[in-house]
Amino acid sequence: MPAGTLLPAASDEAFERFVRLVRHQLSVPVALVSLVSAEEQVFPGAAGLPEPYQSDRRTPLSHSFCQHVVASAEPLVIEDARRHPLVRHNLAVPELQVIAYAGMPLTHADGRVIGSLCAIDSQPRRWTETDLAVLADLAGACSSELQLRVMTGRAAHAAEVAAREWRRTQRLLEERSSVAETLQRAMLPQLPSPRGLQLAGRYLPAHSNHRVGGDWFDGFCTADDVTVLAIGDTVGHDIAAAADMSQLRTLLRGYAVDRGEVPSDTMQRLDRAMLRLPVDAIASIVLARIEPASPSGSRRLRWTNAGPPPPLLLLPDGAVQVLRTPPDMLVGIDPTRPRRDHATDLPVGSTLVLYTDGLIERRSTGQDIDEGITALGRVLGGLQHLPADAILDRVLDPVRCDREDDIAALAIRVEG
Repeated sequence: MPAGTLLPAASDEAFERFVRLVRHQLSVPVALVSLVSAEEQVFPGAAGLPEPYQSDRRTPLSHSFCQHVVASAEPLVIEDARRHPLVRHNLAVPELQVIAYAGMPLTHADGRVIGSLCAIDSQPRRWTETDLAVLADLAGACSSELQLRVMTGRAAHAAEVAAREWRRTQRLLEERSSVAETLQRAMLPQLPSPRGLQLAGRYLPAHSNHRVGGDWFDGFCTADDVTVLAIGDTVGHDIAAAADMSQLRTLLRGYAVDRGEVPSDTMQRLDRAMLRLPVDAIASIVLARIEPASPSGSRRLRWTNAGPPPPLLLLPDGAVQVLRTPPDMLVGIDPTRPRRDHATDLPVGSTLVLYTDGLIERRSTGQDIDEGITALGRVLGGLQHLPADAILDRVLDPVRCDREDDIAALAIRVEG
């Protein structure tokens, strides 16, 4: 069976529904959902096979027409297998009475064809265009079900990895006296050094007994030279919030690392994973992608905002632009709500700053978020000649000794 399908060689109700629909719509005696490996084919959905194949739910490839659908990644339509050069010697003809066959590809989440949804008749049959259109539509829906299984399995694996990481962190906590120091070392990533970009990140815990919380940042590069950035704030200011943060960061990193999709699609998959696993957390997150440099050296930024304050862009002339957009709903509340993407150019010499609300909000003095953004812009303005590390030092200086909340911040400078 192909790796990652997560399907046993046994009856599965969802796939049984597909084969019942095929039999009803096409009036055929046999219908199969067949998944093909290098050694055999298995049937999580099967109707009408003779025994013992109906109960065993598998055959060797000597009895497989579906292997040819997988090999070609194309539909296979046969009116009379006894006369067809590709399959006339296949043992499914005499032993399973496979005479007429129509099979449509089933695709894995990574785009590979891994099996077939097929209709089988024991008599020669000329398949109509309507027959094939119905079968293709059902195969598309069946592929979606397969892909959902795969992605749910990957999400569950990511959650297991996050749980293992958290257990490892707990062991470290028993060996260290400083909780905050240990969590920062265990959870905060080492940022990459992509060509043409400077990245710097900071995390400051709130002043409290445990000095831990749910703010975090992340950054990594994909195989296609895209730099992915994330910054988030998980509800809470204790070790439980830090655990939630660890799970969300791991899930988001697993989803974003190998796909070229827009940030809103990745965030919606995180929403759905939190519902299915379930991950009992609520968080605000900005997820961004910085694309490879254009001939002029500038970069294209695409991002989606699920609640944090807007990013700031320090332009080469020292002016500060607030990338203000209507924020979408926090993650972990309603996975059905749509999410939006935004885009802008990052010219050479500009610096993008992402941050959580602890940097700008002062409840004790009544300073709201809008006032805090304005104040942050004043600090940031005119710092365009400094490297990313130094810019963060200047931005965080006013709050190092006086902060009410956790703070996470990222600075990304576009170099020539």
